[in-house]
Amino acid sequence: MDNAVQVLVNVLETYRGRDRLVRTLCYGCQMVGGLLIQKGDQKAEIGKSFLEISSQLSHCRTVLRLFDDLSMFAYSKQYGLGAQEEDHAMRCLSILTNVADQLYYPCEHIAWAADAQVIHTKSDKWWLYSTALWGISLLLGILRSLRVLVLLNRKMNDHCKNKQCG
Repeated sequence: MDNAVQVLVNVLETYRGRDRLVRTLCYGCQMVGGLLIQKGDQKAEIGKSFLEISSQLSHCRTVLRLFDDLSMFAYSKQYGLGAQEEDHAMRCLSILTNVADQLYYPCEHIAWAADAQVIHTKSDKWWLYSTALWGISLLLGILRSLRVLVLLNRKMNDHCKNKQCG
C-alpha cells in the first residue's frame, strides 16, 4: 500500500502527472456519467453528477493550460526548423505540429476569457478554432507516428538484407 501511495504522490508532484490523472478522471467520469444517464431512473441523477464532475475537471485543465504558452514557445523555438531531423517528412510534420500547437493555445485562451467575461467577444468561434487546431495537431501526431513506423520498418528491412535475416 505504501508503494502505491508513494507512486501517486510522485505522479501528483509533477504538472504532467497531475494533468494525466485529472484527464483520466475527467474522461472516466464522462463515460460513467453517460452510461448512468442512459439507464434512466435514479441512476440518471448520479450520472448527471458524474458529468458535472467531468465538466469541472475539464475546466480545471483549461485553466491550467493558461500557463503552458511559455513552455510550448520554448519547445518550438528549441526545435526551430528541425535541422536535427534527417527525414524531410518528419521535419515537415513536426514543424506543422508545432505551428498548430502554438496557434491552439491563444485560441483556447481567448475562448476561455470570453466565457469568463474577461473579454467581450463570443467564445463559440474561438472554441471551434481551438478544437480544429487540436484535431489537426492530433492528426499530425498520428501521421508522424506512422512515419516513424515506416522508417523503422525500412531500417529493419535494410538490416535483414545485409545480415541475410530469415
